[in-house]
Amino acid sequence: MSRFAVVFITVVLVGAACASQTSQTPAPSVVDKPVAGGRIVDGFTSDIKTLQPVLSSDTASSGVWGWIYLSLTRNDPDTGEVVGRLAEKYELSADGLTLTYTLRDNLVWSDGTAFTGEDYKYTAEAVMRSKKTIRKGTFDNVAGAKDYADGKIDGISGIQVGNNGKTITIRFTKVFCPAVSQMGGAGAGGIIPKHMFSKYWDSKTTDTTKNIDDNTMNMEPAVSMGPFLFKEYKPGDHVTLVRNEKYYAGAPLIEEYYIKFYADSTAITNALKVGEVSYSGVDPKDYEELSKVDTLKGFRFPSFSNGYIGWNPNNPKAPWLASKEVRQALWYGLNVNQIIDKVIFGYGKPVFANTLPTMWAYDDTGLNKYAYDQKKAKDLLEKAGAKMGSDGVYRWTDGQPIKMKIETNSDSNTRTTILQIAQEQYAQIGVKIDPLLESFQALTERTRFSKPDWEGVILGIAYGTDPDPYGVWHSSQATSTGLNRVGWSKGDALITAQRDGPDCSQAARKRVIAQHDKLLNDEAPWTFLYNSDNLVFSNKQMQNFDPRPFSSGSAWNIEKWWIKR
Repeated sequence: MSRFAVVFITVVLVGAACASQTSQTPAPSVVDKPVAGGRIVDGFTSDIKTLQPVLSSDTASSGVWGWIYLSLTRNDPDTGEVVGRLAEKYELSADGLTLTYTLRDNLVWSDGTAFTGEDYKYTAEAVMRSKKTIRKGTFDNVAGAKDYADGKIDGISGIQVGNNGKTITIRFTKVFCPAVSQMGGAGAGGIIPKHMFSKYWDSKTTDTTKNIDDNTMNMEPAVSMGPFLFKEYKPGDHVTLVRNEKYYAGAPLIEEYYIKFYADSTAITNALKVGEVSYSGVDPKDYEELSKVDTLKGFRFPSFSNGYIGWNPNNPKAPWLASKEVRQALWYGLNVNQIIDKVIFGYGKPVFANTLPTMWAYDDTGLNKYAYDQKKAKDLLEKAGAKMGSDGVYRWTDGQPIKMKIETNSDSNTRTTILQIAQEQYAQIGVKIDPLLESFQALTERTRFSKPDWEGVILGIAYGTDPDPYGVWHSSQATSTGLNRVGWSKGDALITAQRDGPDCSQAARKRVIAQHDKLLNDEAPWTFLYNSDNLVFSNKQMQNFDPRPFSSGSAWNIEKWWIKR
């Protein structure tokens, strides 16, 4: 899919890769005057799962609903600083216990209905009553949120709307360090319309059996606050959006935004070459080739995502994965630097824990860099109790060969190549791998925490700009809907400490996050691979297309895009 999926307040699974500027988009000449009309075609390799932000957990879905549902704030595209979007301003009290948003004037949904703080509160309550969302953790410190989730009260008491819907005041029971970066999306990342969803569910109730998890608007949004309106979705083929004339920043010049689903990244590359796709993220292997195409221009910049192999320590068919020494052996036994050089062609950096080099909390001091070492890998396997068999495959302590599956999504050439390398290199240390390729949606469903019948999975994660590791690594996220699919539970105290303060300074949080990273690095529940660069190409006819390091949604100037004819 387009690597321009929306960065919102929490993490999402990455279905494919993204972009930045190796060449600056040339400013239109003085004779080029923007003209309205035309269609943008964006290439995705993964189909969407939902068009409802409360339920969304993958970049394909957020890459579409992100054009429809907006948050109160966003990141400055160049600095990453939180700035107003639907909110004109925000203010966090000196004691850190009250956050107040003031909305812009005259905000309306695409049907003309006023956008107010009630939409924000309704979205937050939808999150807390959803049975399918992964996003409840945003409200852990918000007064009344848990009581509302449990049906003890009929509204979240800590969220109050005033001044005829123009102000939203959030009261915390204790300091929440990432409050400014994480609260702007009402827990969902995008705010949904109360006046439309209330037809299906009235949030003012103590009946916890009712919610908005299943209704037609989850796949057919009726109104929009974003630059585009939903028009049509054909599963496996496309989504069509059309211009929202009431977009608060001004109606886009582009008439239609068309998201086309392709079989894989190679198909998107070919579509870019012939002008079928207007812009898209591309695989690293295609970057140099596409750079030579006269009709295209490329962008490259650091991303907020990483690739990894996650190991399931809870599968009884692979009991060795419960051993730290075995997981460390699997890290030493894989030549990650070779993958960076040969598979992503140097368009990325190695990572050794959760915090990425693009985040302000990054500190790799003291982290084991797991230099490729087959002998060390074998030593660790034997230290864990494995014994080499006559066929060159280690036997675990119960006598069964160390043989297991590694799965990944078939539409990613990068990940399927990594799987091939892993199969070859793990064989050299006496571990037999059976590769399994699936669609991205099937893969993410199969490898949930609640479904233990998997051993290893190659995936990616796209983070928000705040380094909070809660969404991926806190034990509360090891659920049927959470992203802690390996069931990690040893870092909760550190995760909570960097969230709850009382010292929320960057220096204090960075110290605690570094401790958490060291723990992850030693326990190795994932073999961390790399923080890849975003690589995007656009057709040169697209004007004012100007992605920036912190503008993953690239919507920061969507209203100015136009097509030169």
